[in-house]
Amino acid sequence: MASPKRFGFLLNARRAPRALVLRDLSPDEASAVIDWSGWHLPDGAERPGRAERAEVVRLLLSVLTQLARERGWTDWYAGGDHPFAWVRGEPLVRVLPDLYVLDHRPVPPLPRQWQTWLDGHRPPRFALEIVTGDWRRVYEEAPAKYWQLGCFELLLFDPEAAAARAPLSEERVPLQLYRREPDGTFLRVHAGADPVRVEALDAHLVVLKDGPHPALRVARTSRATDLVPAAEEALRAEGEARAVELRARAAEQRARAAAEQRVRELEARVRDLEARAARRPPP
Repeated sequence: MASPKRFGFLLNARRAPRALVLRDLSPDEASAVIDWSGWHLPDGAERPGRAERAEVVRLLLSVLTQLARERGWTDWYAGGDHPFAWVRGEPLVRVLPDLYVLDHRPVPPLPRQWQTWLDGHRPPRFALEIVTGDWRRVYEEAPAKYWQLGCFELLLFDPEAAAARAPLSEERVPLQLYRREPDGTFLRVHAGADPVRVEALDAHLVVLKDGPHPALRVARTSRATDLVPAAEEALRAEGEARAVELRARAAEQRARAAAEQRVRELEARVRDLEARAARRPPP
């Protein structure tokens, strides 16, 4: 039998549960009041790259709509630009995902912000943060915030790294995926440029660099060529397929009409020959 380490990893590897436990704090640290102000997100706070982020989100929302049609999803919701707060006494402690997915379709109207201590306000199943501005702060703080929020999966998409515009010394990566483990650990399960499987979507997210600005697309498998089309692309493909079908049907009708015309001509020729033969005097 081959060793479990033969392929560089342990088969059925196990680990002990993990938890955030603090010990041996000084009296001052133990009695200190949490200062949430560094995580406050004021109303109207602007982030750089709004237009580029909006285009990434618009396309991805359209693709997710088409994926839902393919999968037959009905009780789900995808949106963006809605804050999520999770500390009852600190409503400005919140995150603003560029895109999020909920397990169930919320009852309208949507709240101004989601507050997870309220009935019916649940953390997102999946959240996307597009990295702009102070990338170091996003890399460091976003996973901690979404872990506290209770998000199941967080994807950090760094367009500057995807477009290879970031200096190599900054050690940035196009995609990072964090996933909540059964013990509550928020584990980074992917960091790099390759397609990454998102459990919440049961699909892969891939980076495309066709234009000046990298885009995120959904693939049905790990092959980046098996892309789910955007809704408008699907409609266009359906229209093109319908046009091809109509052209084929028209060509078939023309061929059938031509064949029927040829048969009529031959039948007329036979009748003419028969008539001539009937008029010819006997020898």
